[in-house]
Amino acid sequence: MVNFTISSEDYLSALRLHMRRYWARSRTPKLALSGLLLVCVVAMVVTAFDALVTSAAAGAMIALACLPLLQYFVLLPYQARRIYRHQKSLHYPVQAAWSDRGYSASSGEVSGTTSWNDFYGWSADARIILFMQSPVFFQMLPRRALSDEQAERLFADLERSGLKRL
Repeated sequence: MVNFTISSEDYLSALRLHMRRYWARSRTPKLALSGLLLVCVVAMVVTAFDALVTSAAAGAMIALACLPLLQYFVLLPYQARRIYRHQKSLHYPVQAAWSDRGYSASSGEVSGTTSWNDFYGWSADARIILFMQSPVFFQMLPRRALSDEQAERLFADLERSGLKRL
């Protein structure tokens, strides 16, 4: 069993991991950016590289390339702090445990156990572990709450469960 309280930094780490996973796996943002970049290139070619259109298209391409960075480093931290400030359930101490059958967590007035089979998948980085209940809904476990031995045991249980790593 581990005890922890989610911090705003933990929540930001969870959102960042979720965003990286989304950008890496989803075709939608890649297709949207590729389509917009293609429109810019076609506009430049169709106008025979007119100086005004080429400058505007080049500016738009640079802005499009910077959008994910702006979202990741500016908008996401703002959003994470705002949600953390308003969602009081994130401030309660959590008791969590796991076994080869599932993950249990108790916080405030809410407690529950979820079988590994009922999760959609899991993701982890150096700061946070996400147990995905759907492509957008997750439970989080800060790595700082785990000893190295506990982390190894958790990852071994996840591997044995057959739950997909996302």
